[in-house]
Amino acid sequence: MGNMQFSDVQIINLSLLITVRDSIKHDRVAACCKFGLCEAQARLLESLSIDQILILVANLGHECLFLPRQDMVSLLALPLPLAGAVMAVHPPHHAPYAPQPAAVQC
Repeated sequence: MGNMQFSDVQIINLSLLITVRDSIKHDRVAACCKFGLCEAQARLLESLSIDQILILVANLGHECLFLPRQDMVSLLALPLPLAGAVMAVHPPHHAPYAPQPAAVQC
């Protein structure tokens, strides 16, 4: 890939894609729970090589694949000892449903 310069958003996408992929390879069920993935998403991410991830990140541009939780401000305002417990009982709100390609249907 040469001397590619990734933006901050691309570095986040790269880091998280590799982290999620490696987590799936280590323990698929735990990774799906931890990252809110369905089986089709897990299969797709697990199949990606590092080169494929680099190419994806380079071609996706500056759009973040992993957006912050909608309740991030209220969670960060909580007393620190409570933040983890509140996050555990209040899952993140997902973006409105958008149709996915047939290969990654959940």
